[in-house]
Amino acid sequence: MKAYLSTILFCLVLFPSTVGLSQNYSFKKKFGTQKNAAYFYWGYNRSMYSKSDVNFYGPDYNFTVKKLSASDRPSREFATYVNLSTISVPQFNIRVGWYYKFRWDISIGYDHMKYVMDRNQNVYINGDAGVTTTSELSGEYTDASGLIPVRHEDLHYENTNGLNYISFQLSNTSPIYKAKNRKFAIQRRAGMGLGPVVTQTDFTWDGLEYHTDFGLSGYGISAHAGVRFDFFNRFFLMSNWSGGFIHLPKNRTAPNDELFAKQKFVYGQWELLGGVLFYLKTKNGCNTCPDWH
Repeated sequence: MKAYLSTILFCLVLFPSTVGLSQNYSFKKKFGTQKNAAYFYWGYNRSMYSKSDVNFYGPDYNFTVKKLSASDRPSREFATYVNLSTISVPQFNIRVGWYYKFRWDISIGYDHMKYVMDRNQNVYINGDAGVTTTSELSGEYTDASGLIPVRHEDLHYENTNGLNYISFQLSNTSPIYKAKNRKFAIQRRAGMGLGPVVTQTDFTWDGLEYHTDFGLSGYGISAHAGVRFDFFNRFFLMSNWSGGFIHLPKNRTAPNDELFAKQKFVYGQWELLGGVLFYLKTKNGCNTCPDWH
């Protein structure tokens, strides 16, 4: 996991820093939404998920748990968020973006969410749970079977390492307030994104625990809106709200056996972020042009 995150962090940080250092700035007066401004941010999130029907299937069973509920799992210790060796443990967000025109930017980023099946649920089950050895879930089920209590040791499903949404976003930024000295601004942001979802799944079934490797499991579509506070045209803090749809048509639940889950759900997310702004050279190479914006 550490090597995986280190590669992503290196690539995302390297892009703005290397380009920004190797070229001259385009404007003497810089502003965070001008063409060829770039940004990098890091932050943390809380998320919530809709109930969803989850189909668990393999060689010996094929059944659907209906309206399964799940929650996120934030880190409770404050030190986890500020210690450099553990900052990737909580639910985090990282993104790098570039303003290809005034107020419009494109970006790539990584939302690390955690999806955890709630314990002690009573749910409807449809399908064949097969013949089990230690589980109370066994045999055929229909809605007529009524609500079935699900124990943690019988069935548990989570992506805590995690539910990783890698999205390409198109966003618009417009000012709500600008200080006369241009050292402070409040910006409104809105946009949409899409991209693949990579998961690492922990799965308990019939008394056995399975832990999978990272793998491509589906895709996501999302929209976001937020408020950004710019300081000295170099740094910013941002509160962002996002939501979307995630489809996992084939999420592996065991590392070697042919065991899978599939589901569709919607999610909501609140993010608290901090970032830096960079300024890249424009095509005309002008270092003294006025800032028309």
